[in-house]
Amino acid sequence: EGGLHRPRRRPRRRAWRGPTTDVTPKQRQKHALALEKLRAELVRAGPAKIEPNRTDPASAGVADEDAQALSEMLQVLASSRNRGRAELLAKIGRALRKLADAPEDFGLCEDCEEEIAPKRLALVPYAAYCPACQAKRDPARGGVRKKLTDFR
Repeated sequence: EGGLHRPRRRPRRRAWRGPTTDVTPKQRQKHALALEKLRAELVRAGPAKIEPNRTDPASAGVADEDAQALSEMLQVLASSRNRGRAELLAKIGRALRKLADAPEDFGLCEDCEEEIAPKRLALVPYAAYCPACQAKRDPARGGVRKKLTDFR
């Protein structure tokens, strides 16, 4: 058996496990309020405005090539910002549903089912993963680009 490697199995999820986190109902309410406030701020800010390339409907494109490139870059940035806001709103909605539907699971990592640190939940109330599992799921963050064209 020397050299053979057995893949590690994920623990089975039990149908019912009762309250397993140290998050109290009062803390859950505090997290719910923070999530609602964050969602309201995002909705109030609205989407980033994507400016058209041309301001005059009679003209085609932008007269200046530099202005064209700048306009396209600003469109890409606004689109990216809007996509990020939409993803954050989805995470907030998911956390609020978890608080409403399965409050005993709030504060547990969705991968390893270990408790998420209270300080992490205080800073990121929509966190679904502990830092170790988050790093496995999103290894590109904090990484270094190897090529100029590596955007993620």
